[in-house]
Amino acid sequence: MANKQQPSFTLAFVAAALILLAGQVTARREIIEVKGRGVTDPILEAKLIDMLEETERTKDKVPVLGNSEMVKYCDNAYGMSIGNLKKALGMLQRGIKSPQGFKELEAIVLVVMKAYEECDHVFAENAKPSPFGISNTKLKSLGTECKQYAEEDAKQN
Repeated sequence: MANKQQPSFTLAFVAAALILLAGQVTARREIIEVKGRGVTDPILEAKLIDMLEETERTKDKVPVLGNSEMVKYCDNAYGMSIGNLKKALGMLQRGIKSPQGFKELEAIVLVVMKAYEECDHVFAENAKPSPFGISNTKLKSLGTECKQYAEEDAKQN
């Protein structure tokens, strides 16, 4: 008897979780307009913070990986990316007042994503696997999400 009830409970739990996730996916994201500051999007902000923190963690791996020109290139790329992500985050936190502002934020994210791509490319040109490959894949995925949110916000404003 207990075996029959346990799968039913598990299935009910999974069904409830799927319904909640479906509601999150279809629900309109909350965009907040702060009086006099413009628009800020808490989901986009969280994604940018995730991207920044992951970039910082990846950059922290550099000293362990040696001093090759390829590693130095990636170290510089991550340093510039951190600066650009902080700029984008600052823009969003101050409030963006126009669709052009979100387009500018989107352009910054594209530059950052290009840096991750070029880091992997430097290793590929030398026929070596990138020690940053897994991190860069995750970072590019986060960047794609940020870019999509910025595009949506530009359309809504």
